[in-house]
Amino acid sequence: MPLAYHVGGTPDVKVRLKTDMDYKQRTIWDVVARIDGSQDKDRWVVLGNHRDAWVFGAVDPNSGTAAMLEVARGYGELLKKGWTPKRTIILCSWDAEEYGLIGSTEWAEENADELREKAVAYLNVDVAVSGGTFGASSVPSLWKLIRDVTREVKDPKTGKTIYQQWQDHAGESNSTNEAADKSEARIGALGSRSDYTPFLQHLGVPSTDMGFNGDYGVYHSAYDSFYWMDHFGDPSFVYHVAAAQLWGTLAIAPGRC
Repeated sequence: MPLAYHVGGTPDVKVRLKTDMDYKQRTIWDVVARIDGSQDKDRWVVLGNHRDAWVFGAVDPNSGTAAMLEVARGYGELLKKGWTPKRTIILCSWDAEEYGLIGSTEWAEENADELREKAVAYLNVDVAVSGGTFGASSVPSLWKLIRDVTREVKDPKTGKTIYQQWQDHAGESNSTNEAADKSEARIGALGSRSDYTPFLQHLGVPSTDMGFNGDYGVYHSAYDSFYWMDHFGDPSFVYHVAAAQLWGTLAIAPGRC
């Protein structure tokens, strides 16, 4: 910014900082649920979200955890009515993501041979909701699937499909970037920031990460709380519902995943 920045003080200013680190070993827990497929039992669609947070974690990761629990509840209701997925669905709640992706990495390493052979896709949701603007990252082979599914779920604020809301926002963003492709909303490339890392980078399983984004200035802080979510992130929690609908639909999209 066009102003002078000042950091520090006079020689009379002194700061005493004491850090207290607890390096004890702890037991971590992955919670894994499985619904066997009716036609292709040995073809797996894996859904994953971590549940550990730096502090309260209302956005990261609890918005994703809430969406996963709602997906599981929805599948449970369908199972009671006699439905079964064509392919096996595995829902994974990872521990110790914030400390080196440990929970997901250990599980992926332990099941590496089966995952290489059977995993169709790994569908990650870390931050499900920090606002109302949809975004996704994925390998290119899953781009069409993501776009198709966003056409099937309504945006809770505008009444349009998630796809149309996504396209509208992308058009507004691209208006200042002449080089951008305006024909489709951009799906980003996956880096190595969450639990898709062992699946994609180590085992080669096609992976996605998605969620609703917004002005999220409380990342990894004590202010990432239920109060922040209730007042700023998603006051009516309607985007949590939409995130669950997208995730659940993505995993069972017939003939596409």
